[in-house]
Amino acid sequence: MYIDTVGQAVAELLLHRIREHDREFIADLRQIIERIARKWNWTDADSVNDIAQDCFIKLLESLSSGRFEGRSSFKTYVYTITRRTCIDYYKAARAVETTAIEDVGLADPAYSQEEQVIATERRKTAYRVLMSLPKDCRRLWRAVFFGKRNYRQAAEKLGLSEGSVKRKMWECRQLAREKVEFYEK
Repeated sequence: MYIDTVGQAVAELLLHRIREHDREFIADLRQIIERIARKWNWTDADSVNDIAQDCFIKLLESLSSGRFEGRSSFKTYVYTITRRTCIDYYKAARAVETTAIEDVGLADPAYSQEEQVIATERRKTAYRVLMSLPKDCRRLWRAVFFGKRNYRQAAEKLGLSEGSVKRKMWECRQLAREKVEFYEK
């Protein structure tokens, strides 16, 4: 009982510091998360930023719901959340097999050299657009297109309603169209 009370008090204090935008606390917290992510061999800045953002969201949700009981230090708690997030990122990265764009050949050798160059540029643009989309869009596209699922199946896999999947797919398509226009300029 005492541990639960202490845990709740600590969680409330930490939530207050985050919600009040305590820059020093948030910067220290971010450094801890980034250091842990780098120990898990995430070196590219985009991945580290994505992991840090996910960790902040998970920490806020966890602290708000009272899951942090104070039985361990807050740093240990942050480490656990960051470690699990890194593992999730590894699983997601492994779920999609990738091939270098240069290694992808055209099926029909009857294409002219110009058509092959245009097709290669389109693949590169598609890759750039996909990689520039927010993580939620990439996750959704992986579930629907790369997972060859319909909206209902994707919704079940992602734990969302079918209507949410349809709406989010529409939003992601709109964003992708804007990015295609940007990259083709």
